Amino acid sequence: MLLLGSIFIMSEARIAPNPMNAKLVALLGICTFGSSSLLAQESPEMVAFRKQIESQLAEMKSGYEGRIKELEGRIGVLETDNARLKKNGATASNGPTKKANEQMEDIEERVTTLETLANHSDPQFQATAKRAQANSEAIAHIQQTIKDDATESREIFRSGSGKPFDLAAFYKLPQPFEFHGYLRAGFGLNGEGGEMDAFKAPGAGAKYRLGNEEDTYGELEFTHNWLREDDPLQAPYVRTTVMMSFSTGQNDTYDSLNAQNLGNDIALRQAFVEAGNIITEAPDMRFWVGQRYYRRQDIHINDFYWLDMSGYGGGVQDVPFLGESKVALAWLGGSFDEYQTDDGNAAKSTLDLRVYDIPAPLGKIGFWLAYAHSSGGEVLNVFDENGDRFSLETSQGFAVGMKHRTLPESFLGGYNEFSIQYGTGAAYNFASTIDVASPDIDDATRFRITDHFTIEPNRWLSLQAAAIYQDTDYGGPNSSEKWASFGVRPIFHFTDTFSIALETGVDFVDSEPLGVNDYLWKITLAPQLTRGRKFFSRPALRAFITYAKWGDDFRGKVGGSAYRNELEGLSYGVQLESWW
Repeated sequence: MLLLGSIFIMSEARIAPNPMNAKLVALLGICTFGSSSLLAQESPEMVAFRKQIESQLAEMKSGYEGRIKELEGRIGVLETDNARLKKNGATASNGPTKKANEQMEDIEERVTTLETLANHSDPQFQATAKRAQANSEAIAHIQQTIKDDATESREIFRSGSGKPFDLAAFYKLPQPFEFHGYLRAGFGLNGEGGEMDAFKAPGAGAKYRLGNEEDTYGELEFTHNWLREDDPLQAPYVRTTVMMSFSTGQNDTYDSLNAQNLGNDIALRQAFVEAGNIITEAPDMRFWVGQRYYRRQDIHINDFYWLDMSGYGGGVQDVPFLGESKVALAWLGGSFDEYQTDDGNAAKSTLDLRVYDIPAPLGKIGFWLAYAHSSGGEVLNVFDENGDRFSLETSQGFAVGMKHRTLPESFLGGYNEFSIQYGTGAAYNFASTIDVASPDIDDATRFRITDHFTIEPNRWLSLQAAAIYQDTDYGGPNSSEKWASFGVRPIFHFTDTFSIALETGVDFVDSEPLGVNDYLWKITLAPQLTRGRKFFSRPALRAFITYAKWGDDFRGKVGGSAYRNELEGLSYGVQLESWW
């Protein structure tokens, strides 16, 4: 397309190419390529944008053709004078005289000045060229962002044939409104015929989730993009996001969210505004303020968030740093409204710094550093077992962490992610929330290592496996707790829609506060229907059967009332899981 634009300019202008023409040709090529791609999407905004650029180019072309002819005429006169001077100088003394030399140098300087003036002095040309280049880069950035954000179900739907409209073109357009969400729901019974309960080891940070989630949980996210109608791509953008979550703890035909005593609840999880493309030199840099999920890190098969600084605050992220690397900085926190002190409700604030996307062998590496401070004092409305007012410690602390993630091409079509963390004091729990359960939070420490990987070696198999080790000291006497976890979920894909998932996992807990030192093991078989042959293909409709076994220290603490005197249990049911 750039070559065609060059031919058009040269044939219409009927002039020899020079640097100024080359710039005009490049400008027309960039805009023509961008407008052709946008026209293929048949968006009214994109068509208007193309016509605006074409109109500006036509006006510029007409003006520059006249100017080029005028300049070429003047250059021709100067070249004629130059030739005459050379001839006269040679006749007089078999070589240029000093005066002739000076005149020729003056002419050459004037020619150079005229060419430089033609190439660089027009502010309108430079501004239009810069804007066209920026628009082309913005279009490419939006297309890449949409591609990176697409779920696998979306990719499968794009690649199909006979669909009612072109989804690929639709998703490439900036949307004024977005609707995203997550949902899981189903019904299950235990082996005794009662309602199922999840099998989870006491003191463990998570449980292996396939066929082991008895609740209904959903998140509904609504986003409004503030786009300028006259220039939706180049202008700075603003996004307003609100997310509500809901959960129910039982299987009534009408689960009222007011019945909080039954585990039902509704909550505001996110409410923030984000602005980007503010700085021309760093269009990916974004500023935000509000309440949000903040750069959470998780392991899917046991729904374990090993780093979750979600909360209230503000910050900036995706700041360019040393080549491909980026930086994010945020101030986060929240209050514990149930604990009122003389200084107000107990609160914690955290300064969170991350450096990420650092090139490393086989992938990329990132670092995390946090400083936290939590307020304390005598709690006015909470009393201990002796009737005395409960007291919270004022504490501060630091936490550090590192993550390495491989690239898909280096790990069987998937990835491996390794992390290591250490925290002390108010920052020991790797979260923005206050941990009021710690008897001496200023002395609390936590060390954690995780590793998990997802692979898709062929069309018939996908798999995720995880390993976790965590060592916590809550700061008081007899407050040590250790947790180790190992699990794997292979999925065997028989067709593009039917697969069988098999998940097994084991958790070991040695907890002084709970007085237990034992294990829990579970295994689940789940035939399911999904859109595609990927591990994360969703939605998923599945049936499941789960068997669990645990040690004697966990007797009466696992499986609910049906298995309070047992060391093993069974559950079965159906479940849907979806996100979009």
